[in-house]
Amino acid sequence: METNCQTVENCKQLNKRNEKNLHLKYPASKIVSFIILTIFCIIWIAPFILLVTVSLRSQYDAMYYPEQFLYPHSGYSLESYKVILFGETTGEQHITTGVDYVNLLCWVLNSCGSAIGGTILYLIVASLTAYAFTFLEVKGRNILFAIIVASMVVPGAATTIGNQTTIFGLGWQKVPLIGLILPGLGGVYGMYLIKTFFGSIPKDLVESARMDGYSNLKIFTKIILPLGKTVIFVQGLFGFMGGWNDLIWPQMLYGANVNNKNLWTLQVGMAYMLGKYRTGNQIGVSLAGGVVCIIPVLIVYLLAANKIVEGMASAGVKR
Repeated sequence: METNCQTVENCKQLNKRNEKNLHLKYPASKIVSFIILTIFCIIWIAPFILLVTVSLRSQYDAMYYPEQFLYPHSGYSLESYKVILFGETTGEQHITTGVDYVNLLCWVLNSCGSAIGGTILYLIVASLTAYAFTFLEVKGRNILFAIIVASMVVPGAATTIGNQTTIFGLGWQKVPLIGLILPGLGGVYGMYLIKTFFGSIPKDLVESARMDGYSNLKIFTKIILPLGKTVIFVQGLFGFMGGWNDLIWPQMLYGANVNNKNLWTLQVGMAYMLGKYRTGNQIGVSLAGGVVCIIPVLIVYLLAANKIVEGMASAGVKR
C-alpha cells in the first residue's frame, strides 16, 4: 500500500508539473493572440479565395446556381479563362467576346514596361535625392527637405488633374509608357524611406572616401548603394506592385482611346472586360481577369517576402 501511495503521489506531482509547463508554454495571452490573428487572416484571405473559386465556375452555374460558389454544381471549370484568352466558341461560330491575343500581349507588355521601367527610374531618382539630403552639406537643405516631406499630406488625387493636363498638353498620351512613368518619379515616400536608411550609415565612411579622392558619384555607387541595397530592393518591390496595380492613372490617359487598345495596360483592359461582362452569367469572366492581374504580383511577393521584412525591419535601425 505504501508503494502504491507513493506511486499515486508521484503521478499527481508529475501531472501538476506537466500542467504547469503547459501553462508556461501556452499562456492565455498567446492563445488569445493566436485566435485573433487567425480571425484576421481569414478575413484578409477570404476575398482572394472567393475571387479564385467564383472565377472557376461555369457560366451555367453562375446563372442557375449563384449561391454555390465554393462547391459549383457542375464542378470547377476553366471556361472563364478561355473566354479571356481565346473568346467564346459556340459550335462552329466564333463569337469575338474574348480579348484578342495581340491586345492581351500588348496589355501585359505595357504593364511590365510601366511597372519595371518606372520602378528602375524612380529608384535612381529617389536614391540620388536621398544621398544628397543625407551626405551633402547644402545651405537650406533641412528646410527644403521639410517642404518636400510636408507635400506627402497632399493626396495624390489632388494632383492627378494637373498631371493629366500637362501630359495631354505635351501630346504624350499618344506615346506608350512615357505618360505613365514620368508623373510617378516625383513620389516622396520612397525617397523618405531610403533617406531614413542612409541616415543610419556612418558618415565617417563617406568622409574617409572623400579624403581618398572619391567623387560623390563614386561614393554613391561603391559605398552607399551596396550598404543600402536591402531598402532599395524593398522600395523597388513596392514600386513594382504599385505600378502594376495602378488603374486610375492609366485609365485617365488611355481609357478613352477605345480605337487604340494597344496602349492600354492590363489593368485598364481587365476593367474594360469587367464592364463588358457584368451580367450574372458572365461575372466569372470578370473575376478571372482579376486573377490574371494578381498572379504576377503574388509571385513577386512570395519570392521576395523575406527581403521585404528584412528591409522594413532594418530601415530605421541605427548602425
